Amino acid sequence: MERIKRFKRNPAVQCWIKHIFEGQYDESEKFFYTIFGHVKRVRIIGTIINKREQLIQPSEVDMGLSEELDSNLRFDLDDSTGMIRATIRNMIPEKFKTFNKGDIVEVMGSVRKYGDYISLWIEIIRKVDDPNLILLRNAEIVNKIKHGEIHEIPEFNDINNNIEDFSDEIDVNTLFESEGVASEHDEIKEKVYLIVEEYSARGDGINFETLKKEVGIPDHKLRNMIKDLILESRIYESDNDNFEAF
Repeated sequence: MERIKRFKRNPAVQCWIKHIFEGQYDESEKFFYTIFGHVKRVRIIGTIINKREQLIQPSEVDMGLSEELDSNLRFDLDDSTGMIRATIRNMIPEKFKTFNKGDIVEVMGSVRKYGDYISLWIEIIRKVDDPNLILLRNAEIVNKIKHGEIHEIPEFNDINNNIEDFSDEIDVNTLFESEGVASEHDEIKEKVYLIVEEYSARGDGINFETLKKEVGIPDHKLRNMIKDLILESRIYESDNDNFEAF
């Protein structure tokens, strides 16, 4: 009796967009090495930044028998750690007309890399109406990181193969012209982190307004530093505009 070959589907890994972009892609196996291990399929929550429909011309094999055009629907999704292009293939436009720019959605699908371009092919998409779901998903990701459920991302030997040596062309004197500015930025960012860490040790974290009073810098500068610290996985937003250290 002929054996039936079963198809094993890869589990969807819950993560942030930045974890995909920070991973290393294995072209032969078609998966990403990430801090959460091998990833082919993901589950993420993000805001629709852009939405557009792409019409696909009928292929030559149709021989002109079909006059209808297939459609792909493309979204740009942002979860505050990064942005990714997500696509629904061969979709029925009316089925997705309720998804609009500004909507928060949870998507599940496969991730691929083509050259320098990373894309997400959507299998399931749904709107997120309950903000508690966002907090829950973020808390689950943070919990995995805090409890060491992470992997080391391997380095590929061929990463530096195509890097040319421009050392003779670099003007060392101009390389550090803005060193003072950069150092000041880093010092303030470190101060922000230490304050968040101190409040986190008390168990409640710190809200944005209190942090702004403690640091004494404009809103936009503080927002940028908070975003940097989140991207560095040093702090996270535990509630609406409330921050804690890992």
